[in-house]
Amino acid sequence: MTRLGFAVVILISLSLVLCVATGEAACPVGSFPWVDNWGNKICKSFETGQPQSSEGSLVRCPTGSYPWVDQWGTKICQSFDNNQRYYDTSRGCPTGSYPWTDSWGNKICKFF
Repeated sequence: MTRLGFAVVILISLSLVLCVATGEAACPVGSFPWVDNWGNKICKSFETGQPQSSEGSLVRCPTGSYPWVDQWGTKICQSFDNNQRYYDTSRGCPTGSYPWTDSWGNKICKFF
């Protein structure tokens, strides 16, 4: 085989490897790709079968919830059964709430 032929084979092989590698998102070690009941792409643990991570839009809502806006205009994640709301408190309490310390000494956001 000539050098040119060898270079072409190497180039094609690398291209195939890159296409296959980028075709599916990698899951953490010890987990495998899965699609949950709501159509979210998740990684499930081999040991427990529990979700390890999820893929989706730029808005990261927990599995079983979707992006929503509450009555104050705050972006939240709301569960599909409407029983649970998840607020981002990384930059303080959301609008319509204030910092509070509960009876166990935990810092929480209490709604008006």
